Amino acid sequence: MNLPDFRRLIRPITNKIFLLLGRAVLKAVENSEDTQKIQVLALAEETISDIERFQEYGFETYPFAEAQVFIGVLNGNRDHGIALCVHDRRYRPTDLSEGEVCIYTDEDATTEFRLWLKRNRIAYLRADKSQEEIDTLKYVNCQEITLGSDTRAAVRKLIDERFKGLFNGHIHTQANDSDGNAQADTSVPTTLIVDADHMTDYTRAL
Repeated sequence: MNLPDFRRLIRPITNKIFLLLGRAVLKAVENSEDTQKIQVLALAEETISDIERFQEYGFETYPFAEAQVFIGVLNGNRDHGIALCVHDRRYRPTDLSEGEVCIYTDEDATTEFRLWLKRNRIAYLRADKSQEEIDTLKYVNCQEITLGSDTRAAVRKLIDERFKGLFNGHIHTQANDSDGNAQADTSVPTTLIVDADHMTDYTRAL
């Protein structure tokens, strides 16, 4: 057997090896099933549909069309593809330092909108709105919240302010009247809480 004959013999195997991995462009996403499936454009205008996209437990994304996809196909069969990674260079933040982690969306490309684990154990959240409930405050409008000491200080100050308002505005009850009904005392409390009565240095560690 000469070399050309050997190459012809192994060509089906080499073709499958070459087709095991490849780059593609995302064209459509089917997100309603238990596993997200995508359609991609690969090689020379080759459209591959129903590619399963496995994602890490607890973290789910819905990428935009025209993102880049790195796919693998089982046994070189183009009908059994798996999306190994979806990357979108249009929105990837480039201002992280070595070792940092960031969760972001396309909206971060114009104005920062992200959860960013920065160096020195700082968790940074940048958003226009936060739906975190703090006491009776349901929605907090914020431009920037830096988690850690700054956030703890903000929460402690919020609690102090709300407690002071509740205490200073409460109504006493007097003894019952002859019919057994409690009588309301509409006067303000004789002793009020003032700023000097609670913490003013909210940056102090818990």
